[in-house]
Amino acid sequence: MNPIPLAVLTPITFAFTLPLIGKLSKSVAKAYAVLGTFLTMLFTFEVFKSSEGGPLTYTFGGWRAPIGIVYEVDTMSAFLGLVTSTLLFLIAIYSLEYIKSGEVWYFTLYLGLEAGLIGVLYTGDLFNLFVMLEVTSVAAYALVMFNRDPQSLRAGLKYAFIGAIGTTLYFIAMGLLYRTYGTLNMAQLAEIVHSSDVVNASLAILLLATWAFLIKAAIFPNHFWLPDAHPAAPSPISAVLSGLVVNVGIYSIARLYFTLYSGLPEVKSLGILLIILGAISAFLGAIMMNVHSDIKRIIAYSTIMHMGYLSMALGIGSSLALASAVFHTFNHAVAKSLLFLSAGIMIQIGGSRDLRDLAGVGRANPLAMFSFAVAALSLAGIPPLNVFSSKVMLFTAFLDWNPALAGVLVVTSIMSLVAYVKMMRVLWLGCGKKESVGMPVMTGVVVAISIAVIVLGLVGPWIFKGIALPAVAQGWESYVAGGLGG
Repeated sequence: MNPIPLAVLTPITFAFTLPLIGKLSKSVAKAYAVLGTFLTMLFTFEVFKSSEGGPLTYTFGGWRAPIGIVYEVDTMSAFLGLVTSTLLFLIAIYSLEYIKSGEVWYFTLYLGLEAGLIGVLYTGDLFNLFVMLEVTSVAAYALVMFNRDPQSLRAGLKYAFIGAIGTTLYFIAMGLLYRTYGTLNMAQLAEIVHSSDVVNASLAILLLATWAFLIKAAIFPNHFWLPDAHPAAPSPISAVLSGLVVNVGIYSIARLYFTLYSGLPEVKSLGILLIILGAISAFLGAIMMNVHSDIKRIIAYSTIMHMGYLSMALGIGSSLALASAVFHTFNHAVAKSLLFLSAGIMIQIGGSRDLRDLAGVGRANPLAMFSFAVAALSLAGIPPLNVFSSKVMLFTAFLDWNPALAGVLVVTSIMSLVAYVKMMRVLWLGCGKKESVGMPVMTGVVVAISIAVIVLGLVGPWIFKGIALPAVAQGWESYVAGGLGG
């Protein structure tokens, strides 16, 4: 049985039925929501296994392209889908203890967000990508404003406004694309683009779509919404936004550049733009990490820095750079989620996001402090933790293209390490005295993910050779053959 429809429909089905379950009991509704994320994780695992031999496709309703909605999953999207659903399952468990009120509304949006993310990764149709981006965005806007205080409302509205600009740009790009090629099916588009000379609208399409996705990925100068939105959200949502939601922008650029327009001169020209903006983002994020005292804002700027690395890798566009980008997207998602979840425990204990109020909080929950340290050191690139492996591969790819880019990676990593050490020093050695607070579920989740960060660091080379490199090697020809049945 084809597992794609199960992976796509399960979270949205649970999201629509959760309000009815919530009328029976909040406890049952919470368990039901976690069950939904668990089943989605199982189905995405089946998709991942099934896609190993080549892209897996599914046509909803039996209507084939260009009329019907086609889902096509290759190794890259299957791998990222599995990573996304696994982290969402763990974060849902964390949320059981974190969210004290409005649980039904929270988990309904949470499952809607998961449906959108899986849909973005699995779709083989550009219009359906637009729909799934909107599903993801609307759920994300609402979750940022979940606390309904003035700060979260302002941040959420700002996020929604800039996000709407991004989707509008993408919609215009899609219109141009359909007018030029007569289809929005990705496999058909890739085949037409690579077999004809009809490329007169490509630069305009690529520019509009690229700018839209740079907004989603928070790449400079479209980054300014992220340092407000991610800290204002509840901590588990901050983990989802910074670890997973920003990835849709990077993934969409990769799909556009290396499936639809692979090898075209326009892609190479815009690659320079991605490299420049990525380098600026990396420096901007690293500098701002050392300026602020809001623990979640510091972590949010770290996300901008890492998105900068990914933008630089996509701009280079070599096989090694693309495989490194896939590998780093995975490692960053795991470590960044862990960092936000650990920080969430610190904030719960200290009652503030300001580092000056969190002095010594780490001693009140040593396991959470351990997890925070593991995540921070991993993101800084300390071996043998997981992000170290992907930073080594990025460094190699950058060095091959231009040593200056490798220098950007090294310098910004050192700058981020300074910020992380400052946070860990305050949290553990600070003079504040905090009472120990029992949060067994949340603590258990962060300890489990911190163990995963260590193990993934040890097996990183295998993941890179066994998954990231083969995912990139499939190429646009394989995608076209899978989508069109060639």
